[in-house]
Amino acid sequence: MNSWWTSRRRMIVGILGAAFFAYALWSFRALVAYLLAAVALSFVGRPIVLFLQRMHVGKHRLPNGLIAAAVLSVFFVAAAALVVLFAPLVAAQAEAIKQLDVAQMQQFSAHLTRWLDEDLAVFDLSGTGQANSAYLLGRVQDLVQINGVSSLFGGLISGIGNALIAAFSIAFMTFFFLKDGALFRNMVLALTPDEKEGQILSILNRTARLLTRYFGGLIIQVAIITSTVSVGLVLVGVEHAFLIGLLAGIFNLVPYIGPIFGTSLGLILVVGTFDGALEALPGRLGWALLVYAIAQAIDNFFTQPFVFSNRVNAHPLEVFLVISIAGTWAGPAGMVLAIPAYTLFRIVAKEWLGHYKFISQLTKSL
Repeated sequence: MNSWWTSRRRMIVGILGAAFFAYALWSFRALVAYLLAAVALSFVGRPIVLFLQRMHVGKHRLPNGLIAAAVLSVFFVAAAALVVLFAPLVAAQAEAIKQLDVAQMQQFSAHLTRWLDEDLAVFDLSGTGQANSAYLLGRVQDLVQINGVSSLFGGLISGIGNALIAAFSIAFMTFFFLKDGALFRNMVLALTPDEKEGQILSILNRTARLLTRYFGGLIIQVAIITSTVSVGLVLVGVEHAFLIGLLAGIFNLVPYIGPIFGTSLGLILVVGTFDGALEALPGRLGWALLVYAIAQAIDNFFTQPFVFSNRVNAHPLEVFLVISIAGTWAGPAGMVLAIPAYTLFRIVAKEWLGHYKFISQLTKSL
Protein backbone atom coordinates (compact mmCIF):
# COMPACT_ATOMS: atom_id res chain seq x y z
CA MET A 1 0.00 0.00 0.00
CA ASN A 2 2.78 2.39 0.93
CA SER A 3 4.71 1.67 -2.29
CA TRP A 4 1.52 2.22 -4.32
CA TRP A 5 0.88 5.57 -2.63
CA THR A 6 4.53 6.59 -3.03
CA SER A 7 4.51 5.87 -6.78
CA ARG A 8 1.22 7.75 -7.23
CA ARG A 9 2.52 10.68 -5.22
CA ARG A 10 5.62 10.87 -7.38
CA MET A 11 3.49 10.78 -10.51
CA ILE A 12 1.24 13.58 -9.21
CA VAL A 13 4.24 15.69 -8.24
CA GLY A 14 5.76 15.07 -11.67
CA ILE A 15 2.56 16.10 -13.46
CA LEU A 16 2.22 19.25 -11.33
CA GLY A 17 5.88 20.08 -11.92
CA ALA A 18 5.48 19.64 -15.67
CA ALA A 19 2.33 21.79 -15.65
CA PHE A 20 4.11 24.54 -13.71
CA PHE A 21 7.07 24.36 -16.08
CA ALA A 22 4.78 24.62 -19.11
CA TYR A 23 2.97 27.59 -17.53
CA ALA A 24 6.29 29.31 -16.84
CA LEU A 25 7.40 28.77 -20.45
CA TRP A 26 4.14 30.24 -21.71
CA SER A 27 4.30 33.22 -19.35
CA PHE A 28 7.82 34.07 -20.52
CA ARG A 29 7.33 32.91 -24.10
CA ALA A 30 8.97 36.02 -25.59
CA LEU A 31 12.13 35.45 -23.57
CA VAL A 32 12.02 31.74 -24.39
CA ALA A 33 11.73 32.63 -28.09
CA TYR A 34 14.77 34.93 -27.83
CA LEU A 35 16.71 32.18 -26.03
CA LEU A 36 15.82 29.58 -28.66
CA ALA A 37 16.73 32.00 -31.46
CA ALA A 38 20.09 32.66 -29.80
CA VAL A 39 20.74 28.92 -29.43
CA ALA A 40 19.80 28.43 -33.10
CA LEU A 41 22.20 31.18 -34.21
CA SER A 42 24.94 29.66 -32.08
CA PHE A 43 24.37 26.36 -33.92
CA VAL A 44 24.67 28.18 -37.25
CA GLY A 45 27.82 30.00 -36.16
CA ARG A 46 29.47 27.04 -34.48
CA PRO A 47 31.40 25.84 -37.58
CA ILE A 48 32.93 29.32 -37.94
CA VAL A 49 33.84 29.32 -34.23
CA LEU A 50 35.57 25.92 -34.53
CA PHE A 51 37.47 27.12 -37.61
CA LEU A 52 38.69 30.29 -35.89
CA GLN A 53 39.67 28.39 -32.75
CA ARG A 54 42.21 26.45 -34.80
CA MET A 55 43.92 29.68 -35.87
CA HIS A 56 46.92 31.09 -33.99
CA VAL A 57 48.51 34.51 -33.78
CA GLY A 58 52.11 33.66 -33.13
CA LYS A 59 51.95 31.05 -30.39
CA HIS A 60 48.65 32.25 -29.02
CA ARG A 61 45.13 31.19 -29.89
CA LEU A 62 42.50 33.78 -30.58
CA PRO A 63 40.47 34.69 -27.46
CA ASN A 64 37.00 33.15 -27.38
CA GLY A 65 35.45 36.58 -26.83
CA LEU A 66 37.10 37.92 -29.98
CA ILE A 67 35.97 34.87 -31.95
CA ALA A 68 32.38 35.27 -30.74
CA ALA A 69 32.43 38.97 -31.63
CA ALA A 70 33.79 38.14 -35.10
CA VAL A 71 31.04 35.56 -35.76
CA LEU A 72 28.38 37.94 -34.49
CA SER A 73 29.81 40.57 -36.83
CA VAL A 74 29.40 38.12 -39.72
CA PHE A 75 25.70 37.84 -38.84
CA PHE A 76 25.33 41.62 -38.77
CA VAL A 77 27.19 42.01 -42.08
CA ALA A 78 24.93 39.37 -43.66
CA ALA A 79 21.85 41.24 -42.42
CA ALA A 80 23.26 44.55 -43.70
CA ALA A 81 24.05 42.92 -47.06
CA LEU A 82 20.40 41.90 -47.39
CA VAL A 83 19.36 45.50 -46.75
CA VAL A 84 21.82 46.74 -49.38
CA LEU A 85 20.65 44.10 -51.86
CA PHE A 86 17.02 45.09 -51.45
CA ALA A 87 17.71 48.84 -51.60
CA PRO A 88 17.45 49.01 -55.44
CA LEU A 89 14.16 47.11 -55.28
CA VAL A 90 12.74 49.54 -52.72
CA ALA A 91 13.97 52.49 -54.81
CA ALA A 92 12.29 51.04 -57.89
CA GLN A 93 8.99 50.73 -56.00
CA ALA A 94 9.25 54.31 -54.76
CA GLU A 95 9.92 55.56 -58.27
CA ALA A 96 7.01 53.53 -59.64
CA ILE A 97 4.67 55.02 -57.02
CA LYS A 98 5.84 58.55 -57.85
CA GLN A 99 5.06 58.02 -61.53
CA LEU A 100 1.54 56.70 -60.99
CA ASP A 101 -1.41 58.84 -61.96
CA VAL A 102 -5.15 58.43 -61.63
CA ALA A 103 -5.69 57.69 -65.32
CA GLN A 104 -3.11 54.89 -65.29
CA MET A 105 -4.61 53.37 -62.16
CA GLN A 106 -8.10 53.45 -63.62
CA GLN A 107 -6.86 51.89 -66.85
CA PHE A 108 -4.97 49.19 -64.98
CA SER A 109 -7.98 48.51 -62.75
CA ALA A 110 -10.18 48.06 -65.80
CA HIS A 111 -7.73 45.64 -67.44
CA LEU A 112 -7.29 43.68 -64.23
CA THR A 113 -11.05 43.44 -63.65
CA ARG A 114 -11.63 42.26 -67.23
CA TRP A 115 -8.83 39.68 -66.90
CA LEU A 116 -10.26 38.32 -63.63
CA ASP A 117 -13.90 38.29 -64.70
CA GLU A 118 -13.53 37.24 -68.33
CA ASP A 119 -10.24 35.45 -68.96
CA LEU A 120 -10.41 33.63 -65.61
CA ALA A 121 -14.18 33.26 -65.52
CA VAL A 122 -13.82 29.47 -65.65
CA PHE A 123 -12.37 29.64 -62.10
CA ASP A 124 -15.12 30.52 -59.63
CA LEU A 125 -12.95 31.78 -56.75
CA SER A 126 -15.89 32.48 -54.44
CA GLY A 127 -17.69 29.22 -55.15
CA THR A 128 -20.98 31.14 -55.19
CA GLY A 129 -20.96 32.66 -58.67
CA GLN A 130 -19.73 36.06 -57.45
CA ALA A 131 -17.45 37.93 -59.87
CA ASN A 132 -13.79 37.12 -59.20
CA SER A 133 -12.79 40.79 -58.99
CA ALA A 134 -15.53 41.58 -56.46
CA TYR A 135 -14.64 38.51 -54.40
CA LEU A 136 -10.92 39.35 -54.25
CA LEU A 137 -11.65 42.99 -53.40
CA GLY A 138 -13.80 41.83 -50.50
CA ARG A 139 -11.03 39.54 -49.24
CA VAL A 140 -8.50 42.37 -49.37
CA GLN A 141 -10.86 44.63 -47.44
CA ASP A 142 -11.27 41.89 -44.82
CA LEU A 143 -7.51 41.51 -44.44
CA VAL A 144 -6.72 45.21 -44.26
CA GLN A 145 -8.42 46.48 -41.11
CA ILE A 146 -6.74 49.81 -40.33
CA ASN A 147 -8.57 52.13 -37.95
CA GLY A 148 -7.07 55.41 -39.09
CA VAL A 149 -3.57 56.70 -39.67
CA SER A 150 -2.86 57.11 -35.95
CA SER A 151 -3.43 53.39 -35.31
CA LEU A 152 -1.18 52.46 -38.20
CA PHE A 153 1.55 54.83 -37.02
CA GLY A 154 1.28 53.62 -33.42
CA GLY A 155 1.48 50.00 -34.52
CA LEU A 156 4.52 50.78 -36.68
CA ILE A 157 6.36 52.49 -33.81
CA SER A 158 5.50 49.65 -31.44
CA GLY A 159 6.64 47.06 -33.96
CA ILE A 160 9.97 48.82 -34.53
CA GLY A 161 10.54 49.06 -30.77
CA ASN A 162 9.76 45.38 -30.22
CA ALA A 163 12.03 44.41 -33.12
CA LEU A 164 14.93 46.42 -31.67
CA ILE A 165 14.46 44.83 -28.23
CA ALA A 166 14.32 41.37 -29.78
CA ALA A 167 17.42 42.00 -31.91
CA PHE A 168 19.46 43.27 -28.96
CA SER A 169 18.33 40.43 -26.68
CA ILE A 170 19.08 37.73 -29.24
CA ALA A 171 22.48 39.25 -30.16
CA PHE A 172 23.44 39.57 -26.48
CA MET A 173 22.62 35.95 -25.69
CA THR A 174 24.11 34.66 -28.94
CA PHE A 175 27.45 36.29 -28.11
CA PHE A 176 27.80 34.32 -24.88
CA PHE A 177 26.61 31.05 -26.43
CA LEU A 178 29.27 31.48 -29.12
CA LYS A 179 31.93 32.51 -26.59
CA ASP A 180 31.33 29.46 -24.42
CA GLY A 181 30.09 26.53 -26.47
CA ALA A 182 29.25 24.57 -23.31
CA LEU A 183 27.29 27.41 -21.68
CA PHE A 184 23.82 26.16 -22.56
CA ARG A 185 24.73 22.59 -21.59
CA ASN A 186 26.18 23.78 -18.28
CA MET A 187 23.06 25.87 -17.61
CA VAL A 188 20.91 22.78 -18.03
CA LEU A 189 23.22 20.50 -16.03
CA ALA A 190 23.30 23.02 -13.16
CA LEU A 191 19.57 22.38 -12.72
CA THR A 192 19.92 18.62 -13.05
CA PRO A 193 20.29 16.14 -10.15
CA ASP A 194 23.56 14.20 -10.27
CA GLU A 195 21.84 10.88 -10.89
CA LYS A 196 20.10 12.31 -13.99
CA GLU A 197 23.14 13.90 -15.65
CA GLY A 198 23.68 10.92 -17.98
CA GLN A 199 20.13 11.13 -19.29
CA ILE A 200 20.30 14.90 -19.71
CA LEU A 201 23.59 14.69 -21.62
CA SER A 202 22.00 12.09 -23.90
CA ILE A 203 19.04 14.41 -24.49
CA LEU A 204 21.31 17.38 -25.24
CA ASN A 205 23.47 15.41 -27.67
CA ARG A 206 20.46 14.02 -29.57
CA THR A 207 18.84 17.45 -29.66
CA ALA A 208 22.00 19.08 -31.02
CA ARG A 209 22.26 16.43 -33.75
CA LEU A 210 18.63 16.65 -34.89
CA LEU A 211 18.39 20.45 -34.69
CA THR A 212 21.59 20.81 -36.70
CA ARG A 213 19.95 18.64 -39.37
CA TYR A 214 16.75 20.69 -39.10
CA PHE A 215 18.47 24.04 -39.60
CA GLY A 216 20.33 22.52 -42.53
CA GLY A 217 16.90 21.65 -43.91
CA LEU A 218 15.81 25.27 -43.55
CA ILE A 219 18.79 26.37 -45.64
CA ILE A 220 17.86 23.80 -48.29
CA GLN A 221 14.25 25.04 -48.26
CA VAL A 222 15.24 28.70 -48.71
CA ALA A 223 17.62 27.72 -51.52
CA ILE A 224 14.95 25.69 -53.35
CA ILE A 225 12.25 28.37 -53.11
CA THR A 226 14.67 31.18 -54.00
CA SER A 227 16.03 29.30 -57.01
CA THR A 228 12.61 28.21 -58.31
CA VAL A 229 11.00 31.64 -58.00
CA SER A 230 14.06 33.50 -59.31
CA VAL A 231 14.48 31.30 -62.40
CA GLY A 232 10.75 31.37 -63.11
CA LEU A 233 10.52 35.15 -62.84
CA VAL A 234 13.58 35.56 -65.07
CA LEU A 235 11.85 33.44 -67.73
CA VAL A 236 8.71 35.57 -67.34
CA GLY A 237 10.80 38.73 -67.77
CA VAL A 238 10.46 40.26 -64.28
CA GLU A 239 13.13 42.71 -63.09
CA HIS A 240 14.98 42.06 -59.81
CA ALA A 241 13.93 38.40 -60.07
CA PHE A 242 16.63 37.12 -57.70
CA LEU A 243 15.75 39.58 -54.95
CA ILE A 244 12.04 38.81 -55.24
CA GLY A 245 12.88 35.09 -55.16
CA LEU A 246 15.07 35.55 -52.08
CA LEU A 247 12.23 37.40 -50.39
CA ALA A 248 9.93 34.47 -51.17
CA GLY A 249 12.46 32.04 -49.69
CA ILE A 250 12.80 34.06 -46.47
CA PHE A 251 9.03 34.44 -46.00
CA ASN A 252 8.65 30.72 -46.60
CA LEU A 253 10.43 30.06 -43.29
CA VAL A 254 7.08 30.78 -41.61
CA PRO A 255 5.05 27.63 -42.40
CA TYR A 256 1.77 27.89 -44.31
CA ILE A 257 1.06 31.64 -43.85
CA GLY A 258 4.55 32.80 -44.83
CA PRO A 259 4.12 31.74 -48.47
CA ILE A 260 0.84 33.69 -48.67
CA PHE A 261 2.50 36.92 -47.56
CA GLY A 262 5.58 36.19 -49.68
CA THR A 263 3.46 35.63 -52.79
CA SER A 264 1.34 38.73 -52.15
CA LEU A 265 4.40 40.93 -51.66
CA GLY A 266 6.09 39.36 -54.68
CA LEU A 267 3.13 40.13 -56.94
CA ILE A 268 3.10 43.72 -55.68
CA LEU A 269 6.80 43.99 -56.57
CA VAL A 270 6.12 42.49 -60.00
CA VAL A 271 3.59 45.26 -60.60
CA GLY A 272 5.96 47.92 -59.25
CA THR A 273 8.84 46.87 -61.51
CA PHE A 274 6.70 46.46 -64.65
CA ASP A 275 7.47 49.05 -67.32
CA GLY A 276 5.54 47.68 -70.31
CA ALA A 277 2.08 48.39 -71.66
CA LEU A 278 -0.66 48.17 -69.06
CA GLU A 279 -2.59 45.75 -71.29
CA ALA A 280 0.21 43.20 -70.78
CA LEU A 281 0.35 43.52 -66.98
CA PRO A 282 -2.46 41.07 -66.13
CA GLY A 283 -0.72 38.42 -68.24
CA ARG A 284 2.59 39.11 -66.49
CA LEU A 285 0.86 38.75 -63.12
CA GLY A 286 -0.73 35.49 -64.23
CA TRP A 287 2.61 34.00 -65.23
CA ALA A 288 4.23 35.23 -62.01
CA LEU A 289 1.41 33.65 -59.98
CA LEU A 290 2.03 30.37 -61.83
CA VAL A 291 5.72 30.55 -60.88
CA TYR A 292 4.80 30.96 -57.21
CA ALA A 293 2.31 28.09 -57.47
CA ILE A 294 4.99 25.78 -58.91
CA ALA A 295 7.43 26.81 -56.15
CA GLN A 296 4.85 26.07 -53.48
CA ALA A 297 3.97 22.74 -55.07
CA ILE A 298 7.65 21.74 -54.92
CA ASP A 299 7.85 22.92 -51.30
CA ASN A 300 4.62 21.24 -50.18
CA PHE A 301 5.16 17.92 -51.93
CA PHE A 302 8.94 17.59 -51.62
CA THR A 303 10.67 19.92 -49.17
CA GLN A 304 8.17 19.85 -46.30
CA PRO A 305 7.30 16.13 -46.30
CA PHE A 306 10.71 14.67 -47.10
CA VAL A 307 13.45 17.12 -46.19
CA PHE A 308 12.02 18.20 -42.83
CA SER A 309 10.34 14.97 -41.76
CA ASN A 310 13.45 12.93 -42.59
CA ARG A 311 15.78 15.36 -40.86
CA VAL A 312 13.86 15.32 -37.58
CA ASN A 313 12.69 11.69 -38.01
CA ALA A 314 8.99 12.55 -37.86
CA HIS A 315 6.06 11.57 -40.09
CA PRO A 316 4.90 14.31 -42.55
CA LEU A 317 1.38 14.24 -41.07
CA GLU A 318 2.91 14.56 -37.62
CA VAL A 319 4.87 17.64 -38.76
CA PHE A 320 1.72 19.20 -40.24
CA LEU A 321 -0.35 18.68 -37.08
CA VAL A 322 2.37 20.03 -34.79
CA ILE A 323 2.83 23.19 -36.88
CA SER A 324 -0.94 23.74 -37.10
CA ILE A 325 -1.45 23.40 -33.34
CA ALA A 326 1.52 25.67 -32.60
CA GLY A 327 0.16 28.27 -35.01
CA THR A 328 -3.22 28.20 -33.27
CA TRP A 329 -1.60 28.70 -29.86
CA ALA A 330 1.21 31.14 -30.62
CA GLY A 331 0.74 32.51 -34.14
CA PRO A 332 3.58 32.77 -36.68
CA ALA A 333 6.30 32.60 -34.00
CA GLY A 334 4.83 29.33 -32.75
CA MET A 335 4.81 27.91 -36.26
CA VAL A 336 8.49 28.76 -36.74
CA LEU A 337 9.50 27.22 -33.40
CA ALA A 338 7.10 24.26 -33.54
CA ILE A 339 9.44 21.65 -35.01
CA PRO A 340 12.49 22.44 -32.82
CA ALA A 341 10.30 22.44 -29.71
CA TYR A 342 8.52 19.23 -30.73
CA THR A 343 11.86 17.56 -31.47
CA LEU A 344 13.06 18.40 -27.97
CA PHE A 345 9.77 17.13 -26.49
CA ARG A 346 10.10 13.78 -28.30
CA ILE A 347 13.70 13.30 -27.19
CA VAL A 348 12.86 14.07 -23.55
CA ALA A 349 9.78 11.83 -23.69
CA LYS A 350 11.80 8.94 -25.16
CA GLU A 351 14.42 9.24 -22.43
CA TRP A 352 12.06 9.47 -19.47
CA LEU A 353 8.71 8.07 -20.59
CA GLY A 354 9.77 5.55 -23.22
CA HIS A 355 8.24 2.65 -21.25
CA TYR A 356 4.73 3.91 -22.11
CA LYS A 357 3.36 2.38 -25.31
CA PHE A 358 2.14 5.68 -26.79
CA ILE A 359 5.48 7.43 -26.17
CA SER A 360 7.35 4.40 -27.47
CA GLN A 361 5.40 4.50 -30.76
CA LEU A 362 5.75 8.29 -31.03
CA THR A 363 9.52 8.24 -30.59
CA LYS A 364 10.55 4.93 -32.16
CA SER A 365 12.09 6.71 -35.19
CA LEU A 366 14.52 8.68 -33.00
